[in-house]
Amino acid sequence: MTFLISAKIYLLFKHYDILYTREQMAGFFWGKVVLELHSLPKRIRPFHRHIWKRANKLVVLTSFIKERLIENGIPENKIIVAHDGVDLSKFDIDISKENARRKLNLPQGKKLIGYVGMLRTLGMEKGIGTALEAFSGLNSPNAILVLVGGYQSDIDFYKQKGKILGIESRLIFIGRVSHNLIPIYLKAFDALIAPFPKNEHYSFFMSPLKIFEYMASKRPIIATKLLSLTEILKDSALLVEPEHATELQEGIGTILDDEALAENLADKAFERVLEFTWQKRAKNILHEINS
Repeated sequence: MTFLISAKIYLLFKHYDILYTREQMAGFFWGKVVLELHSLPKRIRPFHRHIWKRANKLVVLTSFIKERLIENGIPENKIIVAHDGVDLSKFDIDISKENARRKLNLPQGKKLIGYVGMLRTLGMEKGIGTALEAFSGLNSPNAILVLVGGYQSDIDFYKQKGKILGIESRLIFIGRVSHNLIPIYLKAFDALIAPFPKNEHYSFFMSPLKIFEYMASKRPIIATKLLSLTEILKDSALLVEPEHATELQEGIGTILDDEALAENLADKAFERVLEFTWQKRAKNILHEINS
């Protein structure tokens, strides 16, 4: 059975009298329940522990969330770690870099470094400022940073920062686009960046969809060394220190200068993402629930 889990959607397993949900309060009222937890409350109260202990299984996005639950008295064998995933049929598409750029009206003959996603999340920086600083010192005048996504207020803010850094001519802000265009944008780039800064949310709780989509695009990835990313990417990306513009700059330069390394990392990432499809996620969760 293949399924996707989203907030406030309840799924009753066929052939099983079990409710699968992200609504924790259902744990009070349903006899058999599997709870999917994407984060934990800042202040864990006794009723949280009661619900978690009462649940048949808890599905979490990262190993860190699992560790926190164990610290709160939840048996380890009750916890399933299941990262987010990707639909390969949508992201492993057959289109050349040149045709993707032509379709999207992006410049040919340039080295395009891509970022896809919101420019800020819940008011938190996502490393875009660090990326702009890295680009300001990048010794590759043929390189352009293309940012896909973000609210207009954030775009205006980073445009101004780019102007101050003197790199406005090397930046392209696309803004928000239809999700069905994202696979084409990813294919249009020479490399992809995920410059998340270091904080508790990014380091331990997130399981970013963009990373799985990046991996499926067969493009080399430069990402920051955060537990949430390294446990997914392992050795399939070039990893740099968070909030370190010089390291990010050097990482981008390395990928642009070393085609063999770039190709090797892209191949490794794609091979690894085959383990992170939505279908495999569903299959693994069902297996763990029934074991």
